[in-house]
Amino acid sequence: MSVCTVVASSSAVADPRHARKLGRASIGLSVSGLVISVIIVVVVVSVVTACNYNYYQGSCYKYKTYVGSKGSCKNGVVSSDGYCYSTKCYKYNYDGGCYKYRNYVGKSGSCTGVKLSADGYCYYTSCPDYLYLGSCYKYKTYVGNSGSCTNEVKSSSGYCYSNKCYNYAYDGGCYKYRNYVGKSGSCTGVKSSADGYCYYTSCADYLYLGSCYKYKTYVGNSGSCTNGVKSLSGYCYSTNCTGYGYGSSCYKYRKYVGRLGSCTGVRSSNGYCFYTICPYYPYAGSCYQNKTYIGYSRYAYCSGVKSSGYCYTNRYG
Repeated sequence: MSVCTVVASSSAVADPRHARKLGRASIGLSVSGLVISVIIVVVVVSVVTACNYNYYQGSCYKYKTYVGSKGSCKNGVVSSDGYCYSTKCYKYNYDGGCYKYRNYVGKSGSCTGVKLSADGYCYYTSCPDYLYLGSCYKYKTYVGNSGSCTNEVKSSSGYCYSNKCYNYAYDGGCYKYRNYVGKSGSCTGVKSSADGYCYYTSCADYLYLGSCYKYKTYVGNSGSCTNGVKSLSGYCYSTNCTGYGYGSSCYKYRKYVGRLGSCTGVRSSNGYCFYTICPYYPYAGSCYQNKTYIGYSRYAYCSGVKSSGYCYTNRYG
């Protein structure tokens, strides 16, 4: 390198005209390189400026939709941060994004996708809950072929698809009624093993104050209502019967009186008489027809239950 430098220097000194030519050539090359660089920058800037949508990896895309790391991107390119860049949208275009599903949830409805507040639509790239006829729904409830489906879409198989639940939501379904039956109680609807509630889409038995009950028993104004709700008219609404169930009512006592025996309660076809209140002598949770004083002697005979000098016989139940 030093030899070439010396030679060049010597040549320049020996031939000043040649040195000036070399200098002009060097300046020309530098200027040319600068001009080329400027042209490249201008071209790149022009390309980016010409893209009025979304510029990604040297290409211009009309739609940019967040699909996540595992989301699909039809006719497009997925970026490392989970966005789908595409030029065509075959479904629903909203705010620069392309979505596969949409459904109406209203301005106040909940939306797990991207919600359009202007007209109440919710847009999805994938359906997180229930898909039916190209739309995505949050709730799927079986109501049967004869069941009604208010403000929702009903399928031919008896399911109701909805995005709002105005009553009780449980396990992906929306139910109109619910009541507490306990973990061991019977349930003709859908039972929750976690909290002991029974959920219904319709009330097949007795509806009272927004809840559905299996039994409706008249107990009067002074009668008690165990494991149930008592109305002002003297009825007891319950879901479980801790006594004797007959028809659609629950009774605390019963006694076999036969078809011809007297009955001040409700007589069944098989000769039983049912009572909610003991018409005779209640003792220790049971009802007895007779109460006879026999004294405190241990030799006194009693065919029933002996207590405090009395003998209780003909037990009900």
